[in-house]
Amino acid sequence: MGWFGTGGDTAERELLSSLATVLTGTGQASGCGVYLTGRHVLTCAHVVNDALGRSQLDPSDPGPAPLRLGFRSGTATARCTVWVAPRAPGGGPVTAGTPEWHGDLALLELDGDPPPGVVEQRWLGLRRGQNVRAWYSGRAPESYVDTTVTACGPALYYLDRALATGPGIVPGYSGGPLWSPADEAVVGLVVGKLTGAGYDDRGLAIPWQVAREQLVEQLAERLGESAAHRLLPPAPAAPADGPYTPAGQEGHRRLAAIIRAELSTAALRGRHARAMADACGLTVLGAEDSGPAPDELAAVLADTPRALAALCESLRPAHPGAADRLAAHGRMLGIPTLLSPEEHGWLVRLLGEPVPDLPLGTAFRAALPDVPLPADVRLPAAGEHAATLEQDAVPGLIAHLEALHGGPSAAPGIPRVPPLLRLVEYRAAQLRGARPAAADEHHDWAGRVARRLGIPDPALLEHRADAADWAARATRTPARPRVAVGLSRYQHAGGSGPGRYLCQVWIDEDGSRPRPAAEQAAEPLSPDAVARHIHAIVAAGGGEALVEFFLDPHDLGLPVEDWDAAEPDDPYGLGFGPEPLGLNHQVVVRLGGELSGVRQAERTGSLRRRWAHRDRIPALHLDESHREPRQVVAAVKHDQRTARVVVRSPDTAVRHRYAAICLVVGVPVVLWDRETAGPLPVDHFEPVGPDGTHGGLAERVRRYRALVHGDGAKHPVRPALAQEHPDRPAPTVLDLFDPEERPAL
Repeated sequence: MGWFGTGGDTAERELLSSLATVLTGTGQASGCGVYLTGRHVLTCAHVVNDALGRSQLDPSDPGPAPLRLGFRSGTATARCTVWVAPRAPGGGPVTAGTPEWHGDLALLELDGDPPPGVVEQRWLGLRRGQNVRAWYSGRAPESYVDTTVTACGPALYYLDRALATGPGIVPGYSGGPLWSPADEAVVGLVVGKLTGAGYDDRGLAIPWQVAREQLVEQLAERLGESAAHRLLPPAPAAPADGPYTPAGQEGHRRLAAIIRAELSTAALRGRHARAMADACGLTVLGAEDSGPAPDELAAVLADTPRALAALCESLRPAHPGAADRLAAHGRMLGIPTLLSPEEHGWLVRLLGEPVPDLPLGTAFRAALPDVPLPADVRLPAAGEHAATLEQDAVPGLIAHLEALHGGPSAAPGIPRVPPLLRLVEYRAAQLRGARPAAADEHHDWAGRVARRLGIPDPALLEHRADAADWAARATRTPARPRVAVGLSRYQHAGGSGPGRYLCQVWIDEDGSRPRPAAEQAAEPLSPDAVARHIHAIVAAGGGEALVEFFLDPHDLGLPVEDWDAAEPDDPYGLGFGPEPLGLNHQVVVRLGGELSGVRQAERTGSLRRRWAHRDRIPALHLDESHREPRQVVAAVKHDQRTARVVVRSPDTAVRHRYAAICLVVGVPVVLWDRETAGPLPVDHFEPVGPDGTHGGLAERVRRYRALVHGDGAKHPVRPALAQEHPDRPAPTVLDLFDPEERPAL
C-alpha cells in the first residue's frame, strides 16, 4: 500500500450513486441507466422494453408507462419522454444477432426529484483505445468489468475485455454508464455483447457523442434547439492520446530525481502532496507527518490529470524555483494540462458564461489569429443559439489551448505567456464595457495563473495592453448596418440585353443573423429596378448601410455598383440624371451559395485566418505574369496570411475569373478594375488606397466612385470590391417564387 490511495475514488463513488437499476414489474433487474440532470435518466430502449415485458428490439414508442428505478439511496418512478427506437443501419427493425444498429436510446423523466446523493456526471466523447469500466445492474461496486475500446463503427463502438482471464460484458450491464477512470467522466452507454463464432463475447457501447446527437435531434422538436443543448451535457472529445501522455520508465526516473533534489525531506513532500491530493480528489493514506516517496509522487504526477499543475500551485509561494523546474520538466516529458483543477474549473465557468452580443469567437480570432481550432470545436457568431454552441465548445477549446505553451514572449529570458492566457485577456477587454465585474474576474484569473507559472507582471501586461487596444478599436468602429442582396438571373433580354433578376434582400443592423427585409420584390427586376429597390430599403433604415451583393462566381462581372438608383421621374426638373448605386452607398460583392464538403470548410478557415491579418500583410498583386489559374492559386497560397489581393491582369474577363478564384480559396478582400483594358500599372489603384487601413477601404472606394460620377475621364479607375467578413454570415436562402407562380415575362 502506498502513501496515496486509488486516484479517482471520489469521482467513481459519485458515479455509482447516480447509477440506476431499471426494474421489471416483479422487481427483477432489466438493465441500468445513468442520471443525467434535473429529473432525467438515460438508458437503452431495449432495457425499457424488457422492463415492460415487451420484445427487446420492439421499435414502437412505449408511451407514458411507469417504470421503477432503483438507486443506491432510494427508488423512484419514471416515464419515457424521448424514444429513439432501435433500427437497422438502412432503417427498419433490428434482426437479433446483428453486430450493428442505430438508436436504442430512451430518456426517462422521474416523477419527482431524484433520491439524495444522486449527482450529475461529467461527460466526454468516447475514443478508440480508451480503457473503460462498466457495472452490473443492482450489484455492488465490485461487479465492475474493465474493457478497452478496440474498434469504432458509425453508431456503436466495440469493447474487448482488458484481461484475457477477466470478466466480460453480460446481460444486465445494458444501459449503464461507460466510465473512463483516467478522464473521470462518463463516455457512453453499454448496449450489450456479441455472441457467436468470431465475436469472442465482444461488448458493444453507444459513444456519448453519438447518443447526444440523436437525443438533441429528438429534444429539439419538443423543447427547441437551445433548450435541448442546455439539457444535454456537451460531448468534447478527450485528447487523442488520452488525458495525459505517460512519461515512461525513464521519464518517471528523471522526474523522481528532480523531486528528490527539490523536495528533499518527507515532511516537505508531504505538505505539498497533501495540497495536491486535495485539489485532485486523491486519497492520502500516509501519516500526518509523512510524505510520499519520490518515485510514488513522480508516478502520480505523470498519471493523474492536473496533478503537476496542482503541485506547482502549492509550491509557488515558498519554493518558486522548484515549481519552475518541475513544470519545465513536466512539459519536456509531455505531461500536459497547464491548469490546476481549481484554475480549470474557474475558467470553464468564466468562458462558459454566455454573452450573446459578445461572442467568444471574436475575442479568440483577435487574440490568436494563427491558431487553428479542432474540427469539433465551434465558435460561431452572435446570437442565442450561437451562445449555446459556444458553451458546448468551451471545454474542448480550453483542452486544445492548454497543450500550447509557445505564446509570444515580451523579451528574451522572460517566460512566455501561453495562448490561453492571451485569450482570457482579450475576453476581459471585450467584456469591459458591458460587464466590468466579469472583466475584472477574467483579469484576476489570468494574473493568478501567470504568477503561478512564474510569468512577470510586465509580460502579462503587454498582452493586456494589446487586448485593450483591440477592444478600443472595435468600440470606436461599431459594425456598420448592412443590406444583403441575393441575385439570381431570371431571363436574358435577347442575347445582349441586361436581363432581369430575382432579388432577395435581408437587413443586418447589429452584426448578427440577417432578417428578411419587410419589402421584397414581387417579381423579377431589371438592373436599375434592383438598384432603386435597394436604395429605398436603405433610405427607410436611415440611409447608411453597407450593401453586399451575393453573386454566383460567373456573375462577378455584373457592374452592380453602376446600376441606376435614381427615380425615373424628376418632378422639379432639376436634371439630376442617373445616380449609380455605388454613388450613395458602400457596395461590395460576395460569393453566393455554399461550396461542397472539404472545400467549404477549408474556405471558412482560410477567411478567418486571413481576415485577422488584413491590416498586417501587404496586398498581393496579380498581374500579366499570372497567366493561368494554377499560378493564381499558388500565389495566393504562398502566404496563408494574405488577406488582400489586387487583380491587375490585362483582360477584364480574366480579372473576374481570378477574383472568383481568390474568393473560393478564401481571400476575404479582392479589388479589380471592371473596365480599363490592358496591363495596369502598380499605382493604378492608388486613388482608393488598397494598402491603407482596411476598415476604410469600402468608403474610399465609394468616394472615388463619386469622383468618377462627376468626371469619368479624369478618374479612369472603375473599382470592383469583394469583401468577405467571416463574422457576418450569409443570409438564409429564401425561395420567393413558387415555380408555378413565377410571372411570365
